[in-house]
Amino acid sequence: MVNIFKKSIKISEEKHYLKVISQGERTEFSLVLQNAEKIHKAIQLSNRKRILLDYRDTIFKMPHNEAFNLLKVFELKLTEFREVKMAVIINPRTEEIGGFWASICRKRGFDYQIFRDEDEAQDWLLTENQAG
Repeated sequence: MVNIFKKSIKISEEKHYLKVISQGERTEFSLVLQNAEKIHKAIQLSNRKRILLDYRDTIFKMPHNEAFNLLKVFELKLTEFREVKMAVIINPRTEEIGGFWASICRKRGFDYQIFRDEDEAQDWLLTENQAG
């Protein structure tokens, strides 16, 4: 039986941004890192400097220290994330970890914001003001 909770991500190139759609449960750091590497590769191959991440159907069940570990990987290895503006649509069940992640990202200089509404996320993403 296929485990639908470990579905990968789908990345598409839209007119003004890359769109990432994710579904399922994320409990393993290695899977989260693998998906981040896929997004990073798409950034490198695209000329888009904005990313809309749709995580409304994704549940993260990971400790906060794993968020710090992922941020360190962004800073040391996946450096293209510093060059893009990222809007993330989350569901209410992941708001706590999403808010924590957004906070540590912004403190380290990443242009990253979380939203519950896709229209709000797109509006923020497409504004020229890079100050999040």
